[in-house]
Amino acid sequence: MHKTTGPLFEPITINRLAIKNRLVLAPMAVLNPQPDGRPSEETIAFLTTRARGGVGMMIVSTCGTQRCAGEYGSPMLRFDIEEHLPSLRAVADAVHEYGVPLIAQITPLFGRMGSPKSPLPLISASARNVVIPQDALPKGLNVPGGLSLPTPQEATAGELRALVQETVASALRAQRAGWDGVEIPAHGSYFLASFLSPWSNWRTDEYGGTPENRARTVTDIVRSIRAQAGPGFPIGLRISCNEPVEGGQSPEEFARIARMAVDAGVDYVALLDGSSERLDRVFSAQDGGMVESGAARVFKQALPVPVLLQGLHDPHGAARAIAEGHGDMVILGRPLLADPEYPNKVREGRAGDIVVCNRDNHCLHRTMLNLPAQCPLNPALGNESHHRDQESAVQRLLSASREQAMLKLSGSGQLMKLATKTMLRKKK
Repeated sequence: MHKTTGPLFEPITINRLAIKNRLVLAPMAVLNPQPDGRPSEETIAFLTTRARGGVGMMIVSTCGTQRCAGEYGSPMLRFDIEEHLPSLRAVADAVHEYGVPLIAQITPLFGRMGSPKSPLPLISASARNVVIPQDALPKGLNVPGGLSLPTPQEATAGELRALVQETVASALRAQRAGWDGVEIPAHGSYFLASFLSPWSNWRTDEYGGTPENRARTVTDIVRSIRAQAGPGFPIGLRISCNEPVEGGQSPEEFARIARMAVDAGVDYVALLDGSSERLDRVFSAQDGGMVESGAARVFKQALPVPVLLQGLHDPHGAARAIAEGHGDMVILGRPLLADPEYPNKVREGRAGDIVVCNRDNHCLHRTMLNLPAQCPLNPALGNESHHRDQESAVQRLLSASREQAMLKLSGSGQLMKLATKTMLRKKK
C-alpha cells in the first residue's frame, strides 16, 4: 500500500469487536430484500461482494421494526419477525466468511422523511415537515421549486414507549441472528433525529426542552439494549454533526447529546454532514465537508469512543483525516457502489485503478423512487448474484486489451469514457 494510505489499514476495536481496517460500508437502501422482509439472494450477493472487496466493517441500512415495516412502502429487512432469524443468520454467516463484522441499523420509523402507506399517521417529535429548497438538492436531483414533504403529527408518549420496546426487540433479534452489533439512526431528519434539536422538537413534556429530555428516546433505547444484550454487544449511534439551517443546532450541542448516548452505552458514533433540508451537504459533490468545517474534530475531542467520518471518497484524504485526528474510521457509500474493490485496490497500492464515483447520484435518484439502485460505472450493481463467480465489468476491462475494451464498451457513453481512461492507463 502507499504510505499515505497506511492509516486506513490499521486494525481497530469497537467494544470487544476486532476490525481489520478503518473502511466501513455505509448503510444504504440498496439490498433488494424479498417482499416479506427476508433477505434475498441479491441481498447476500451485494454484501459478500463488498466483503470480498476488503471493507473492515459493514453497516446494513433500514432494518425494520414492526411499525416501521408496517407503515412504509420502501422494502426493508424485517427484524421484527422471529421466523426470519434463520435467513438473517445466513446473511451474517456469508459475510463472516470474509472476516467482516456486520452491524444492523435498526430503524424505528422514518419520521419527517417518511411517506406512510397505511392509514396510520406520519409521526415525529413535533409537527414540522421537511422542506428542501431547489438549490439544496444534490447533484442529479432536479425538482423545480424543491421538495415539501408531508407534515407529521406529534408522537404521543405512549407511541414513543412502544417504539422503544419494538426497537430494542429488533436489536435483540439481530444479536440472536449472529449479527455483530446494532446502530441507532438519529441522523438527518429521521424519526429519532427529530427529537435531538430544538429546531425540530417543540415538545414541553419529558421528551422536549432540555438536551437531556431531547436525548431521552435515544438513551432509553441504548440503555435497554445494553441491559438485555450484555456488555460485549456493540451499539453504535448515527448522528448529524451539524444542522445547516437558520436556527439549527451546533456541532458542540450535537456532540453533547452524543456524549449522553455514550454514557448510556454507545460504543461508536458515526457522523452525518448536514440534514435532510440540505441534501446537497449529505450527498456532497466535494470531499471533506465535516473535516474542513471542524465539526468532526468537535466530536473526536468530546467522545471516548471511535468516531466514524463520512464524505471522504479520496483514499489519501480519508487517511489524512484519520492521521490528523478528525476521526477513527471512514464510511464509504457511493464509492463502494461504483467499485466494490476500492479497499483492496487501496491496500495493494492500486488507488489509481479505482473506478471513481462521479457523484451524479443516479443511484440516489432511483432509491428515492423505490427503484433498485443502479450505477452507470458498475453494471453489476443490482444484479450481483449473477456475477459472483465472474470478474466485475470494470475488472474485465482492466485485464483486456485496448482493442477488446473499446469493442466491448462501444455504444455506452459513460463506459466509453471509462474505456478511454483504461487505454490511457495501459499506455503508462
